Amino acid sequence: MKTTILTAAALLFAMPLAARADDALQAVPGAGFTTTLDSGAPLAQRRYRGDDDSPPPYGQRRWQARQGLLLSFGAGGGAMYLSTEQARRVGAFDADFRLGYGFSDRFQMFMEINSDLAHFSRTGDDVASWTFTLRGQTVLIGDRSGNGLNVNFGAGVGGVTYNSGTFAEEQSSTGLALAGGVSYSARVSRNFALEPEFFVNWHAIPNDPGFSQDVASTYGIRMNLTWYLR
Repeated sequence: MKTTILTAAALLFAMPLAARADDALQAVPGAGFTTTLDSGAPLAQRRYRGDDDSPPPYGQRRWQARQGLLLSFGAGGGAMYLSTEQARRVGAFDADFRLGYGFSDRFQMFMEINSDLAHFSRTGDDVASWTFTLRGQTVLIGDRSGNGLNVNFGAGVGGVTYNSGTFAEEQSSTGLALAGGVSYSARVSRNFALEPEFFVNWHAIPNDPGFSQDVASTYGIRMNLTWYLR
């Protein structure tokens, strides 16, 4: 009988201590694994205590920073080499347009239309080297706000337009194009980022049978203005 009374007293004494310990644990950010949504919510929508952002309303998805329609305009400069001009690299102006989609913070795909403009004083030719490529891009290191270092690579087609000033424009044949870049995304707002990028463009210029193909290549730096639209 005496043992039973002591056991009951110990349980009554321990109950308020356990309640206070539970309250203290919940006051610590990130402590415990209790979800802030009902247990019936889909797993993808469950969030844990300690997250900075509040959970989305039930039935709505949470968009990531690099997710959504991707639209970009870029301009910069670099150095162009064109084997048909028999000259060293010359300065070139670069213009760029991208349209694509960000599937997640880790992977985006886009099509890119790029043009590099240069003047070769030795021949007097004004040259526009263009490429159309499909690219994949991933984040090397970054945060969930959309800032970070990115790398992209893709393939497509490219060609050259010549203008000597005295004759009509001449178009080259279209050949395989390869292109890539390393950029840093600095998020200015939720949907807009400034992205300085080091880029490389290369494409073949097919010739008539029996003649080896020519090539065009450009590398340089451009500034991209990028929007993620939802």
